[in-house]
Amino acid sequence: MYDTLKIKHQVIQLPKEVIEQQESPFFWKGLKWTPIFNKKTNQVKGYETSVNNLDLRLKGNIISCNNSLQKWYMGNNYQLFTYVQVVEALKKLNSVLPFNVYNANIHYLAVGTVIEEEAQAILNPWLSLNGKTPIPMLGANKQYGKKFYLTDYNVKGYDKTFEVKTHNRINIGKPIFRFELEIYTRNLNKRKNAIGIYTVKDLIDKKKYKMLADELLCKYDKIEKEQSIPLSELNTKEKEVLALFQNQEILKQYKIDHSETYRKRRKVYNNLKKSSNNKYLTHVKEQLKTSVKHTLF
Repeated sequence: MYDTLKIKHQVIQLPKEVIEQQESPFFWKGLKWTPIFNKKTNQVKGYETSVNNLDLRLKGNIISCNNSLQKWYMGNNYQLFTYVQVVEALKKLNSVLPFNVYNANIHYLAVGTVIEEEAQAILNPWLSLNGKTPIPMLGANKQYGKKFYLTDYNVKGYDKTFEVKTHNRINIGKPIFRFELEIYTRNLNKRKNAIGIYTVKDLIDKKKYKMLADELLCKYDKIEKEQSIPLSELNTKEKEVLALFQNQEILKQYKIDHSETYRKRRKVYNNLKKSSNNKYLTHVKEQLKTSVKHTLF
């Protein structure tokens, strides 16, 4: 389920080369560290190294690591990444990094899952998320996904088959849709019903893992989708509400100009969604739930 992780480790005792801002490569903790220069001042601003295809950077007294855990461990992220595999991946990661990975602070993570479905059919109904309309994900002059950019998190869904074929020249041979949540841990920790993701060790806490899985599904549910509701079954007020909430540009301004009325109409719209007969939306939701359930073991 985990994909990209941004972790940081505080170094207690820096080597003299770092303290003196040495301008040539040096060896430390069994790794060759190369200086990074400020392009304007030409002064050393940090050091970088790599280990087992992992990129590490040292700035000040902080070592940062920003990589896709699943791709590093499995070579791809178009398959399911289960809890057992996560545990093994972190164990392997801990064996190659020059610090205890479990004690490292985690600032950002991405969680996701995949289902065997045509992406376009899933993406077409997407309208908005928390008032934000999606940004097209483009590749090879083609839109292959949609992404929502919000303050504390991003959500995206895309055609994984197309992306892998375009970027990696790999033909999966079947349609794969990937759904992801990218989130800063502060959003998970400083809120009601906090999950509490502070260090990498928290990622293998089974209870917290399950809560992150629920968070992923919750974000999918919150995406406003075009509804298929028989108009003949609606009264005039309900038709007006449906038309309003299916037009995101008008809805955004309406929310600003008529905040009190908006709340009332939102309740009506939420009830209308319950009567939607779009079987495909229901099917996709069940597929995602099943996929996430399989990652829990």
